Amino acid sequence: MPDTETRERPTSRAASRTSRVASVLTTLIVVALAAVALFAVVTTGHGSARTDRSTVTVPAGAPSLALPLAASAPTGIEIPAIGVTRDSIMKLGFNEDLSLQVPPDAATVGWFSRGAAPGTDGPAVFASHINYAGKKGGFADLSALATGDEVMVHRADGTSVVFVVDRVERASKQAFPTAAVYGPTTRPEIRLITCGGAFDASTRNYEDNVIVFGHATRAHQG
Repeated sequence: MPDTETRERPTSRAASRTSRVASVLTTLIVVALAAVALFAVVTTGHGSARTDRSTVTVPAGAPSLALPLAASAPTGIEIPAIGVTRDSIMKLGFNEDLSLQVPPDAATVGWFSRGAAPGTDGPAVFASHINYAGKKGGFADLSALATGDEVMVHRADGTSVVFVVDRVERASKQAFPTAAVYGPTTRPEIRLITCGGAFDASTRNYEDNVIVFGHATRAHQG
């Protein structure tokens, strides 16, 4: 490696590549910081422990599809283990200050549309409140999910993807695992995020985030 006195100037292509890498890293940092303050809460609550595993119901005769799929936005999500069924999904992008947008109410589930689409290689990231304005949030019972539980995401192109939960983690908001949540993967994966851990009455926020990690196992038409 040349020293600083003899190093050549980067070519325009290299400079462009460096700029893109910096942009991606900046995006990940911004998203992580947004996740730290993602969900303002007003009450505490925790999911109950479970030992069984919950699967989704796929329509009989639905044609199977090979993974990964072409990109298509999510239109609904089913998480039978915790009773979540949504027929609409809000797209989450960035605010003007580059902070991550959040759902405007307790029940809405949002999808980080700047990331992977469900069924494509990479992590499809979904977020919802644990509770909001005194109402139970869409992901209020997220911590009750267990390894082996299934999640089904419906897409705008009429296809659906089934994911299986690999693990459920609780991470401090002071050490949010940015790379693990938003970093690239070699297969279609899913992340479900909400708040958790101890409730800090002084800030009216939970101290941690609950993060569900999973991967796609199959897809079907319809």
